[in-house]
Amino acid sequence: MKKNLVSIIVNCFNGENYLLKTLNSILIQKYQNFEVIFVDNCSTDSTSKIFKSINDKRFKYFKTKKKINLYKARNYALQKCNGEFIAFLDSDDWWEKNFLSSRKSFFKSSKEYGFSYSNCYHYYEKNKKLKTFSKNNIPSGFILDKLLKFNFLKLSTIIIKSKIIKSYKFNSKYNIIGDYDSIIRISEKYKGMGFQNKFTYIRIHQHNYTHNNREAFYKEFKYWVNTQDYKKIYFKRNKFKILERLEYLKIINLLLNKKTPNIIFAILKYPLNYLKLKLIIIYFLPKFLIRLKIRYF
Repeated sequence: MKKNLVSIIVNCFNGENYLLKTLNSILIQKYQNFEVIFVDNCSTDSTSKIFKSINDKRFKYFKTKKKINLYKARNYALQKCNGEFIAFLDSDDWWEKNFLSSRKSFFKSSKEYGFSYSNCYHYYEKNKKLKTFSKNNIPSGFILDKLLKFNFLKLSTIIIKSKIIKSYKFNSKYNIIGDYDSIIRISEKYKGMGFQNKFTYIRIHQHNYTHNNREAFYKEFKYWVNTQDYKKIYFKRNKFKILERLEYLKIINLLLNKKTPNIIFAILKYPLNYLKLKLIIIYFLPKFLIRLKIRYF
């Protein structure tokens, strides 16, 4: 393990449309002590050609023998990392040049903190608009209770100590929420250092897996909710909020599928808060607008 080296994991399957912007955003980082661990999950487009056009020995190419689950691919990438710290950048997202250098305080104080993260932008490909992901301040410290109520972290904003993520890894039984599951488990033991800056851009487009598989997302989250240990104090005290989030996702799926009688009954049962009012408004929107307005997690 090389001190102060940041291993940047980029997992990719058929990423030719956006990959070059992603890779260039790494190249221009002010903090240059990094390596790129690129895992090509058996792409059938020009992904490998684009990656190999980057003439830099720090950019290391690996290809899976067959197409595998995303979180198996992430765990495979972890095995190849040599850095003291590990960052993740999905192949359709990108960073500003200050992303890595903005975390120097985390690199220096990592005895107290196990991982760091920040706010970010959502970039909507269809209308070319930017939207701040979290409207609230990004907290530091033990953040588990906050994460159980609302997931304010995006993987492409996270830098974590290598020895921590390698010991916890990703649970490959998940296809969508493995990032969230891992950071929840890590947050049980380790403090996080939050940054308010927005140097990360998460691209929202028609090929986003989560965006196009909302029902699968709901089923995975439901499974996750039903398999947690509610004897643990932090799960016990947040159980109501967790179940409330699950019910919200259920209603969103009903709205998208236009199962009208079930929707009305579910909304009436939902607790009286701002989300209930939001659901009532969404109920009267056309389906295409519902997809634009809702956010998962």
